[in-house]
Amino acid sequence: MKILFMAAFMALSLSTLAQVYGNYYVAAKTGLSIREKPEAASKVLDKIPYGTKVTTLEEPGNWVSITTEGMMGYWRKVKYNNKTGYIVDNYLLPLSPPKLNAIKDLKQYLAQASQPFGTKLVRKSTSMNLDDEGGWELTKQLYKNGSEWHQFLAYEYNSDTYFLPDFSLQQGFLLLRLIPEFKNIFGEKDEFPTANKKFSRDDNEYEIKLYKTVDEAEYGGPFTIEKIKIEFSEGATYIFEMYMQDNQLVIFFGGGL
Repeated sequence: MKILFMAAFMALSLSTLAQVYGNYYVAAKTGLSIREKPEAASKVLDKIPYGTKVTTLEEPGNWVSITTEGMMGYWRKVKYNNKTGYIVDNYLLPLSPPKLNAIKDLKQYLAQASQPFGTKLVRKSTSMNLDDEGGWELTKQLYKNGSEWHQFLAYEYNSDTYFLPDFSLQQGFLLLRLIPEFKNIFGEKDEFPTANKKFSRDDNEYEIKLYKTVDEAEYGGPFTIEKIKIEFSEGATYIFEMYMQDNQLVIFFGGGL
C-alpha cells in the first residue's frame, strides 16, 4: 500500500512541474524566445509575446530539463508563426496571465479568467458587528472554471483564500509576481524559494518556511516542496501560505493586529 501511495504521490508531484501536452499561455513579461534546439544558446527563431496562447506538442524521448529563477521546468516543443522550435515551460500558465496595469489583485484576476458561478454566499456572526471582538463575516464566491475566493473579516483581522484548479506551486509563484497585491510577498525579481531563510525588505523582517515531503533525501528536487509559508510585519502581522490540495493550488493571505 505504501509503495502504491508513493508512486501515486510521485506522479502527482512531477505533474505539478512538468506541463502535460496541451494549451498554455506565455506569462513572461518580455515574451518568450522560441529556439531552434532545446538549448539556451540555440538560435532564436522568434519571440512569443506575453499572453499568447501556445500548444505544446508531443515529442518522443526524454524532455530536456532547465532551471530558471529557482523554477524547474523543461524545454517544450511548440509551433508559432509557422516556426517549430522549443520554449521553456517555466513561464507558462494554464490560464491567460493578468492584464498588465489593469489587474491589481487576485480577486480581479479570477474575474478576468472566468465568470462567477451563482451569487456570493455570505455568513455572519450573530453580533453582526465587525467592531466587536466576536464579530465576523465569511464570504464565498465560486467561478465557472472551478476557482474559488473566500474572504474572512473579523475584529482587527482579515484574510483571503483562493483555490486555483490545475495550477502548480511554481505557476502560483509566477502568477503572483505579476499581481501588485502580492508585491510584498514575491517581488518582480524574486526567485522561487527553495530553502528556508530570513531577510529584510523595506525595513520589514521576513521569514520563509518550506514544508517538504519526508522522502526529500531519497528523491530530492523542487517537487518535494509541499507548502510555502511567509510571515512578515508591516504595522500589522501578515501570514501567506501557498500549497497544493489534490489538483488545486491554495493561496492564503491574512493579517491583523
